[in-house]
Amino acid sequence: MGETQGRSAVKKRNYILLSVVFLVFAVISLLFLNFVRETMGYRTGVEKADAIVVLTGGKGRVEAGLNLLRMEAAGVLILSGVHEDADIDSIYLKKIRDMEKFKVILEKRSKSTYENAIEVRRLLGAYDIRSLILITSLYHMKRADYIFSRILPPGVRIETYSVSTPNFDESGWWSGNSLVILLTEFVKYYWYVITLNGF
Repeated sequence: MGETQGRSAVKKRNYILLSVVFLVFAVISLLFLNFVRETMGYRTGVEKADAIVVLTGGKGRVEAGLNLLRMEAAGVLILSGVHEDADIDSIYLKKIRDMEKFKVILEKRSKSTYENAIEVRRLLGAYDIRSLILITSLYHMKRADYIFSRILPPGVRIETYSVSTPNFDESGWWSGNSLVILLTEFVKYYWYVITLNGF
């Protein structure tokens, strides 16, 4: 009798464990699918602002920033996360005009998206910035937008401007390297949701 009860208890415990694992997997899957849906919903679209902020580290971002500056979408262009040895000419391969150089700020202290937001916040008062156009890769935009909205003062308007990059296939995000990138962004995004909310 005792042996039968023991087996029954083990089966019940295993059933509960499997149910919990399945529930956790289901919740994570739903969160991920929602994350993908919202991430892929970021599109390029912009209104004029006080500054353009480019988060460096992905192809096409700094070029998009210069294009918007030339379109007079903002009066100043901030390149955040620039390597300490870089200068404007090396970034733009000497394709930037002298009159444009005075409108470009190289922020060299930040090493992460969170630090990007901290350093940009330091520049707000010095350049009287109340609105900005945030430029980064599409797959990175949801996390960047969330972090900036949490770090910058509530009154600062953030316009998002997503850039397509060759390392991420928007039409086939569910396979290969694109899926790995999204899964990594998913983990990083919820890490910041937890840490910035003080859980």
